[in-house]
Parts: sequence; structure tokens; C-alpha cells
Amino acid sequence: MEQIKEVFEIIADWIEIVGVCILIYGFVKILIMFLRTEFFDSPFKTAISSLQEIRCHIGIYILLSLDFLIASDIIFSISDLSQEQLVRLSVMIVVRIAIGYFLGKEIEELSNEKD
Repeated sequence: MEQIKEVFEIIADWIEIVGVCILIYGFVKILIMFLRTEFFDSPFKTAISSLQEIRCHIGIYILLSLDFLIASDIIFSISDLSQEQLVRLSVMIVVRIAIGYFLGKEIEELSNEKD
């Protein structure tokens, strides 16, 4: 049974690493997009529509990263089913789902404004 727990923990660690890598990749990509927009496309006259598009893109990366982190937390809780761990997991999932929901609504509004 201990070997299975170790396998679950390793899998959860890798999923968490993937989630963080997605977040870092998205941040770097969006930072480059922002700098290009700010300094090369229209120096010192950034259009609000460009900034809204950038916010929409970073929001998508954050949502995707949150999904990976939630999956990682669920796998971690499977390997350690204590009462304290389940309460902690429940709170983290509720917070992350709330963040994801409101971020998703904002992205939807931004993409509708763009069209």
C-alpha cells in the first residue's frame, strides 16, 4: 500500500509541476506580447482593446494551470485520507473553483467585448 501512495504522490508532483510550468509559460508569453504591444506596435499609446486581449490570454493560462493544480490536490488527498487533509482539500478546491469561475466569466466578457 505504501508503494501505491508513493506512486500517487510522484504523479501528483508531476501534475503540479506541469501546472506551474503552464503558468510560467503563459506569463512569459503574455509579458512578451505586452512589451511588444507597449513599445513597438504603438509606443506609449496602448489601446485598451490590446490590453483586454492580453488579459484574456493570461486568464486562459491561469485557468488551465488551476485545473492542473486541482487535479494534483485531489491525487495528494487520495494518498492521505485523513480528516484534516480532506478539509484542507475541500477548502482549496472551493477557493480554486471560485477563482476559476469568476476568471472564466471575466474572460468571456472580455472576449465578447472584443468581437
